[in-house]
Amino acid sequence: MERRARMEVLRKDEAPREDAPREVAPGARATDDSWIDLLHDAPIAPVGIDVLRAALRFAFESGDAGGMLRAAVDRAPVAPSTWEPEGFSHGLFLPELVSSCFTIRVGEVRFDPSQDRLQRILTHPPDDLRDVQLRQEVLRELDARPELRECLGRAYADLRKLRNLLDEQPMTPGETIRRKVEVLGVIQSFFDRCEAGLGDASSAVERLHRFAKRVRATDAYGRLEQVLDFDRNLAQVEVRVVVGSDGKIRDFELMKTEDNLANPLVRSSWARAWSRFAAWLRGHRYGENEVLLRVLDEVFAALEDDVLPLFRLIGDLELYLANLGFRDRAREEGLDVCLAELHEAPGMEGPSGPFALERLFNPLLFLQDVEPVPCDLVTRGHDALVLITGPNSGGKTRLLQALALAQLFGQNGLFVPAKRATITRAPNMFVSLVEEAPADQKEGRLGTELLRVRRLFEKLAPGSLVILDELCSGTNPSEGIAIFEMVISLLPRLRPQVFLTTHFLDAARKLKTDTETPIERLAFLQVELNEDAKPTFQFVEGVAPTSLAHRVASRLGVTHEELEKLVEAQIARFTQS
Repeated sequence: MERRARMEVLRKDEAPREDAPREVAPGARATDDSWIDLLHDAPIAPVGIDVLRAALRFAFESGDAGGMLRAAVDRAPVAPSTWEPEGFSHGLFLPELVSSCFTIRVGEVRFDPSQDRLQRILTHPPDDLRDVQLRQEVLRELDARPELRECLGRAYADLRKLRNLLDEQPMTPGETIRRKVEVLGVIQSFFDRCEAGLGDASSAVERLHRFAKRVRATDAYGRLEQVLDFDRNLAQVEVRVVVGSDGKIRDFELMKTEDNLANPLVRSSWARAWSRFAAWLRGHRYGENEVLLRVLDEVFAALEDDVLPLFRLIGDLELYLANLGFRDRAREEGLDVCLAELHEAPGMEGPSGPFALERLFNPLLFLQDVEPVPCDLVTRGHDALVLITGPNSGGKTRLLQALALAQLFGQNGLFVPAKRATITRAPNMFVSLVEEAPADQKEGRLGTELLRVRRLFEKLAPGSLVILDELCSGTNPSEGIAIFEMVISLLPRLRPQVFLTTHFLDAARKLKTDTETPIERLAFLQVELNEDAKPTFQFVEGVAPTSLAHRVASRLGVTHEELEKLVEAQIARFTQS
């Protein structure tokens, strides 16, 4: 304990490096390259640097930072965003999707990324288009160059091992030296790998190569190499071994020993013996372990400011590697993904922005082991109001989920669940799928639906994406239609892009044929049916003639004949008893 306390005092007295990471305001853009940020065009400085530094120092001494190094990933700032997760995340099942499809494999090893971090990034698409484009460039390069992805994956595995050694495996007293040497070895492996394998990267990955190159050129890193070489190669020993037919050693002879004098830390055996004898004459008492621990601590302290940024980097790498895992999963299912072509929203007066998706699919179906059926969708522009009609179980709600996920992934610069995607960036997204009133909700189903409509108009910004499922289906048709038509008439004034499903077929047909007071940019899609009147899960122009409720009832055994049989069976059962 005295030795550790003495080392801590030494570290506190050290003057900070000029390029050491500094505490700045949360979310502020970094002014130097001391922090590696692979997600943002202008790097965003982290928060809690002093706390992280203290946790790192304690972790090197104990192997257990109490989860602080893992928390550094979860707490890392995300890009400024106008999107509000509470307005759209419910019904998209993002935790389940991320857990199931955003997986990371490095060789034969599967890693579970930080779910909280990935969800925070996904629900906060960057306001700055340059951040989105940077992410697209990284994914495009990693997708086209498997060797670069492999190197980055191995570097990520190094960082996970480093965090495991420092934050998740408390040290026992007898393994202190071995553990510290192992920590330094993983640090060396990471920096060597990044400089050697990422040198020809052209995307933001090149930042990591540049960082590794700078670190490896420092005196502190040279000292690290010397210490690890000392540990691995103190001397070369040449021996002669004679082995009998039974596999047992018959003779063993030491032929030659040679100290690794090329390493400045290594002295000849005579020099080491004389040094210890001279110290004994002067009255000093120390053991080899104490000296080695002192050397290891000093080497780590000198590299501390270069190790600090690595823990946040784990989260950056996880986003790319996990999204590539999503791409792999889609390809295994025979489906294509893409990086979206993005257009800025034109505002209230400009021309309509484009919106087109080719072979769009819903990845949430992977969670149910259901094979998605891709479909094409093209609207009149980003401000179209599209009414979708058709039978239950025809794919309407699944289409809405797929549209929301495509917009969300596209604006994050990630792979979109479609073969091609051209979208207009939205300042926000509002998603409201059919839901039951919660247990503590004072209102019934209708009240819940009306409250969600009010929340929509309170938050709606020009150009937002609005997705509504079964608007006002929880009340009688006449009153529901009145509210439905009111919402439809007001939404276009803010030029959002709206996708809305409904079973108010008469109201939809009336809107479609109204030539006296037509609603601007109104479009109609219906579920396509095959020759047997079964859904194909494709969508074509028009209003569905029927919701085919009788077919759903027949499929589920809710017909007059089926129910009558059940009634008769129940009567017979109780009569006999």
